[in-house]
Amino acid sequence: MQLRSNSKTPIYPPEIVEEVRQFDLEEVAQRLGMERDGHDKKKWRISGCTISIDSNQGVFFDHLAQTGGGGAISLVTHVLQCDFVTAMDFLWGKPIDFPSKKPNKNILPKVKEPEKPPRCNRRDCAPRTGEANPGKWKDVREYLIDRRGLPCYLVDTLHQQGKIDADIRSNVMFFRYSITEDFQMGEAVGASLRGISGNLKLLTPGTRRNEGWFFFGIGEGVVHKIFLVESPIDAISLAALRGDYIYGRTIYISVDGAGSIPISILTDAAEEGTTIILALDSDRPGEEMSWRIAKLLPRVLRLRPLLGKDWNEQLLENRRYVPAKEDWLMFAKALDRDELTQQRINRSVKQTTFSTAEEEMFLLDWEAYRKRQNQLWQWYLKARTDGKSAGYLQRIVELAISFNQQQPIPLSKKAIEVMQKDLTRR
Repeated sequence: MQLRSNSKTPIYPPEIVEEVRQFDLEEVAQRLGMERDGHDKKKWRISGCTISIDSNQGVFFDHLAQTGGGGAISLVTHVLQCDFVTAMDFLWGKPIDFPSKKPNKNILPKVKEPEKPPRCNRRDCAPRTGEANPGKWKDVREYLIDRRGLPCYLVDTLHQQGKIDADIRSNVMFFRYSITEDFQMGEAVGASLRGISGNLKLLTPGTRRNEGWFFFGIGEGVVHKIFLVESPIDAISLAALRGDYIYGRTIYISVDGAGSIPISILTDAAEEGTTIILALDSDRPGEEMSWRIAKLLPRVLRLRPLLGKDWNEQLLENRRYVPAKEDWLMFAKALDRDELTQQRINRSVKQTTFSTAEEEMFLLDWEAYRKRQNQLWQWYLKARTDGKSAGYLQRIVELAISFNQQQPIPLSKKAIEVMQKDLTRR
């Protein structure tokens, strides 16, 4: 395993970090030993990097690696391939392994040459479907940017990296690769298709579902966070919502709803100190799937969209997610409502519309159901913090899975008492 947790202790207060981040990028480029391009004043070059810098906006883009970022710290971590603390030391003038003043142009920091990622084509990923079609890319690009609200710089970067393309029918092709130990693209194993009109969602023939995933990384250095999401579009949407992260590298992995999970890779990463975040949908299946992953991967965190069911809906600023009225009976059962109440709810659900009173009761029960879901995650995290045994934690997971099933099993009075006792213990 090549991932390594940063052994250095960040000693810089937030106000100093923010000050350093605002350093002029052209001055930082000079300190890094970069040379300004003779024909394009915004371009700077050093071995392995050709970087355009916009000092007014404080952003940069590496044309060779097809990635960019914002701020002085991000520029240093990218060029020197170092971690956050080393970059801070460099910018603050502390002695490190790299020259901290204007270096001799003959002594340049060692920078890993970016490798051109493999492109998935008909031969190596989907032998019985149309291969990627460059002529259709314009339609797919417009769909992703105009209708899905995805940033053009992310869409174009992932396209150039061989991770998104169009097939002959103008479907979006999200290519799937095995994941190496350092979260680089391994073998091409297929592609997921998403129609730009209608609801087409399928895997191309020959795709090995359990051996590859659509994934990508943002940032440089050590992998500090891994987000698991339900779809490639959600992965790109979440990356757009989070923006550039100044500390380390963040990985986004699509698990295709209830698809397979790269458990061994994630387990190794977690053991190295990487934070695994379950950013699946806000609906009941997303919640159940999150708990099933928690059963396999201890010490995970849960993150839900605040607006809409998924991250693309949040990116598009849709209204707050509320389940379908047909789900009312399901979460009423989870809340252990009495039989007469359940019968009344069942009659209400069969009607075409809710009355005002029914609408209010539906929303109150939904809020109570969501509150209990949140309490279960709080209980799980508190039990971990308190050093409860693995068996104790697994029992919480099992209770949570049962609670979030399509046919839910409500928490017993004993379980609720223990949960409340644990949550109130200091």
